[in-house]
Amino acid sequence: MLASRRSGGAGVAAVVAVVLLGVLGCGDPGLKTYPVRGNVELADGDVKVLAGSHVEAALVRDNTTRASGEIQPDGTFALQTQHQGVLLKGAPEGQYEARIILTDDDRKARKQAAQAVHARFLRFNTSGLTFQVPTNGDVTLKVSRR
Repeated sequence: MLASRRSGGAGVAAVVAVVLLGVLGCGDPGLKTYPVRGNVELADGDVKVLAGSHVEAALVRDNTTRASGEIQPDGTFALQTQHQGVLLKGAPEGQYEARIILTDDDRKARKQAAQAVHARFLRFNTSGLTFQVPTNGDVTLKVSRR
């Protein structure tokens, strides 16, 4: 009987803790983000070779603020921002430069992706890939072999 009371008390304490976390929050990271979804278009190839690679975006006014999203087989991606140990959906407001980060998961896949995308698209300062957050719909990033 005593054991069941203890477990019942622990259950109540757990419910109270969950309710308090819901009311008080889990530590607001204090960064407003906006959803960013998009497509990578590969002008002279099949975008599937970029699946598993990432789009990385850097805020122009503070390039330490970064967002990234994995490129799916159809070329789509959704950005997320890590801030104070929390992964937030989207990106903070502002102008962004973007680049492609090739997958490291598979040597063959990385080699195919590297052959499909010109090296200039792998660096912020040469990619020419830019967009504004908040966005007006999906972001389109056009890359090519040349």
